[in-house]
Amino acid sequence: MAKMGIVWDRTSAFVGERFGALATVALAAFVVPGVVSTWLQVLSGTAGYGARVVLGAIVLLLSLPSVWGSLTIIALATGEGSVGTAGGLAVRRLPATVIVSIVLGLAAALLAVPVPLLLAARGYDIAAMAAGQAGAMTVDAQTSSMVALYVLVLTPVLLIALTRLILINAVVLREGALFGAIRRSWTLTRRHGWRIFGMLLLFALVGGIARLAARTVFGSVFTLLFGGGGGLTTAFLLTAIVTTCIQAVVMLLLAAFEGKLYVALTTSDSVWPA
Repeated sequence: MAKMGIVWDRTSAFVGERFGALATVALAAFVVPGVVSTWLQVLSGTAGYGARVVLGAIVLLLSLPSVWGSLTIIALATGEGSVGTAGGLAVRRLPATVIVSIVLGLAAALLAVPVPLLLAARGYDIAAMAAGQAGAMTVDAQTSSMVALYVLVLTPVLLIALTRLILINAVVLREGALFGAIRRSWTLTRRHGWRIFGMLLLFALVGGIARLAARTVFGSVFTLLFGGGGGLTTAFLLTAIVTTCIQAVVMLLLAAFEGKLYVALTTSDSVWPA
């Protein structure tokens, strides 16, 4: 257990030493695209169908800077000396990273396919459910139990996969792999799954609590100062900026941790027992 503490200590030291460069990357890659994406999602709620499609495509494209930012931070954490060289490496490996992410996302989506298939087989209108037009439709107890059982089995499978595949981006970045990064990450994290899961759970809890607190506290303060209302109000925009900054900090730390964990598991100076 203390070995994970060493990885975290190295992560903390790295963030402290390179905070200026990391903050610049986080601002450009996480904060600005995140705030703009939040604003566009609000606008799409009152837009027509065509406008919603365009706004949705823009929001999707705005995820690319975040991927680039994570790769850049991983590159810095694994030995690159400057943001320029790290960012250049991240640009070159960005297409491969996106391709692997899409394939993994499709795989995860396929695992969820049995749920709508089960509902359809039981006579429920899946199209109406997906469109939010099911009204007061209720699912019978037997079908609900079957869906719940499948979800109960699927959840730990996805959590295990998430834990064991945490190093995919680092492998794609540093080893030039594509789909081989999946097996490589699985191999590197063998026997360390529970410790890694504990760290990821900590990131999720701290990040979630911090965002909730920021949204509640700052949202209330900004509403009192500038007034409430729907849409892109001043209070909403300022709250979005604060919560996105909190999220950016978590993303920065997670990417730095991934980089330091990769170094620990691939060098002779490993912090893990042989």
